[in-house]
Order: sequence, then C-alpha cells, then structure tokens
Amino acid sequence: MKIKNGIQLLHTYLYGKADPEQKARVEKWYESLDDSAEMNEDLAAVKQQLYERTRAELDADSKVVPFYKTAFFRATAAAILVMCMGGMYLLIKSTGTNNTTVEVAPQILQDIAAPAGNKAVLTLADGTTIILDSTATGAFATQGNATVAKLNDGKIAYNAAGTTKPAVVQYNKLSVPRGSRPMQLLLADGTQVWLNVASYITYPTTFTGTERKVEITGEAYFEVAHNKSMPFIVKRNEMEVLVLGTHFNVNTYDDEELFRVTLLEGAVNVSDGSTEPKAIKPGQQATLKPGHVKSIKVLNNIDMDEVMAWKNGWFNFNSLQVTDIMRQIEKWYDVDVHYQGKPGDKHFTGIVSRDNNVSEVLKIMESAGIRFKIEKKNITVLAKQE
Repeated sequence: MKIKNGIQLLHTYLYGKADPEQKARVEKWYESLDDSAEMNEDLAAVKQQLYERTRAELDADSKVVPFYKTAFFRATAAAILVMCMGGMYLLIKSTGTNNTTVEVAPQILQDIAAPAGNKAVLTLADGTTIILDSTATGAFATQGNATVAKLNDGKIAYNAAGTTKPAVVQYNKLSVPRGSRPMQLLLADGTQVWLNVASYITYPTTFTGTERKVEITGEAYFEVAHNKSMPFIVKRNEMEVLVLGTHFNVNTYDDEELFRVTLLEGAVNVSDGSTEPKAIKPGQQATLKPGHVKSIKVLNNIDMDEVMAWKNGWFNFNSLQVTDIMRQIEKWYDVDVHYQGKPGDKHFTGIVSRDNNVSEVLKIMESAGIRFKIEKKNITVLAKQE
C-alpha cells in the first residue's frame, strides 16, 4: 500500500468503519508482511506489536486504538505521525519527498501518572461543597424539589419530584479540576452533560419558565433532551448556544484563543450578542474570539474524532504546536509547564491514550529534538537540540 492511502485505510479499519472490501485489503496487506522482501526488523516489530495490541484490546472488549488522522498529510515539512503500538512509536516524518521511520527511545527519567480517579466537586445552593469521589452511591442532597443522587456509574443525577414549581430557583455548580477524570451529569430535564477537566458548569436544579439556561467555563459535551417549548441555552460570557435537542461540544477554555462550538447531531444557533445568530449543521464548527464583536466563523468538514477525543479517553493532536499540546498536558496531568528557550514552530500529529504516563505523550515531540525535564509537578520544555 502507498503510505498515504494505506494509512488512511488503516485509520478507517481500526475505527471499525471499513466496508468488506476495505477490510479485505487491510487483512491481505497484514498477511503479506511475512513474505515481503522489504520486511525489516522495525516493520516486523510493528506487525508483532500491532497483533498483540489488537488481541489484547479485543480480549478487553474495547476498541482498537485509532492511530491516524488524514489531516496529517497537509503540506508541512514538520508533520509527524505517531502510531502508538505498545511501548513503541513508529514515526513517519514528511519531508515532501521521502518518508522515513525511526524508533524513539525513552528520554525521560521521571514520570507523572494519568489521573486515577475523579476529583469533581459539587457546590450546592447554600455554598456547601461535596467531594463526589468520596460520596456514597444513592441520594445525598435535596435542592428545591429536586433530589440529587450519585448513580452506580458515578454520574450525578437530578430528579425533580412532581410538577410543582419551586418558590425560588436554586443553582448548583459542578467543578472538575485539573488532574481529574471527566465527570458526567444528568440534569433534571434529562439532558446529559460530560464535563472535561479544568471546567465547571452552573445550572438550575430544576428548569422553569420559557428556557433552560446553563453557564460553563472550560469544555463540555451536551446531549440535550428535546423540548420545543423550552429551548436549551449554553452561555459563556457573550457567547450563547441555542438548541432544542441535539448533540454538541463546547470548548471555552480561557487559555485558548477561540471559543469553539462543534455540532455532531441536530442544529444549533451560535450568537455573540452583537449580530444575528449563526446556524451550524452537523459536521460544522462555529468559532468566535472572546471579547471581539462580529467574530463568529463557521468551519466545515470538522474532524469529530479529534474534537471528541477527550470524552473517549484519547489525546488527539492534529498538526498542533508544542505550546498547544502542553496546554492539554497541563490540565490532564495537573502540572505547570515552563519553557527554556523557544520551542519552535513545528507541528505534531499523534493519538495517545490518556491513561498513559506523561512520558508517553511527550515522546511525540521528542522525535523532533524537543527535550523535557520533569521535577515533581513541573515540566520544563528545553530548547531543541541541534
């Protein structure tokens, strides 16, 4: 298989989206590796580790790691594809002409483990805070006419009793700090929310009136319960996302240049308070620059696997610079990142499980000469070695 078309096909295959003809081509290629005259030790190791990883994943009844994104093949000499196969990283470095593969040896002596559990905190209407990880399963609070419970899967759920409207609408706040697993929330109307790390959401314990409005900071994925007579609104500063019932992701981190609203299903309107709302369709993304009026842009052909990687347990870096990647690492591993010298403007692409230690993630950039020093909860990005 040619490099570009072949890896695109592998991506489709490992995501479970290949048709019978595509599956047959991948399996034929895999079997042909045994008899290939061009077979070398590196390729043999890749084949063996791919086999072992696939077998292990199937035994665990989970999806095989997807390791390729088509956007890697943009015309940039710095693009690097990292395929995670056990402890080995096969790097395909695009030079515009030839492709070379190298095996990257570990460079980091210290390490930081991925978050082991959830550190989410629930703040009730009276200011009481509840550490959810240590809260027992079952109902643990009453807010207005809603009961708050922790379900067996760890989800926090609100159940409004009866149809009587509360005398006063009460608001709760769910916060997921850095170094935590994401948290799932079931609102009183049946809307489901997945809250990413370094994020919080403020919401009424029951919905009354003509709209359902919540406010977020950070990132969240919503599956909104349909209610035509009571639109659902997600607000962040001047940005509002208006929906009736749909699936979408909202990224509003303060350390990102743009707010992003990505639609997976249904339809939403995005506004910044200064212009007419812009409607987006599934597969599109609306971006706006915080503090700037009339800045909404609608982008097409968005890579949903990249957008939803955080919810599905992956880092998915699609042509990102070092600083972009390190912002994600800061939040997930709860570390502080420092720079010694300029990290350069190379772009990196790779997919790595969020369950890995931080060293496995950093290997993506080590391949291009970037070095790191880990001291307790601090990571220093060192100048590129010439």
